[in-house]
Amino acid sequence: MAILGGGGNFIKASEVANGDIITFKNAGDWVESTRFKYDDGNPKVDFNIKVELKGEEKQMRLNKTNREICIAAYGNDTTKWIGKTATITKERCLVGGKKYDCIELKIAGVDQTDDSAGLHNEDSPF
Repeated sequence: MAILGGGGNFIKASEVANGDIITFKNAGDWVESTRFKYDDGNPKVDFNIKVELKGEEKQMRLNKTNREICIAAYGNDTTKWIGKTATITKERCLVGGKKYDCIELKIAGVDQTDDSAGLHNEDSPF
């Protein structure tokens, strides 16, 4: 599946509140970034997945931390994420030397303070 366009239909930290629930609607796809490139000039890739938030379908870019949280809860086969939920929390994150509001997902049963859950695993399939 290719995700074309995209434009402004992505979840933004400014649009969500702590405790909002998302439901995964598809298995997602790796998409070349139009904004970010590696030092060698090749485009970086983003993992985008369709989610439902407050009755509206949107795209969401899952960063490595959020991918690992989902993998720890639901496994690395993203087709098995469809219909599953996650709770949004807003955190302040340091990105490129500046602090921004970021979305971090919470899923029941995943202890995000304990690395034994598989978080921050360099061998992640993502």
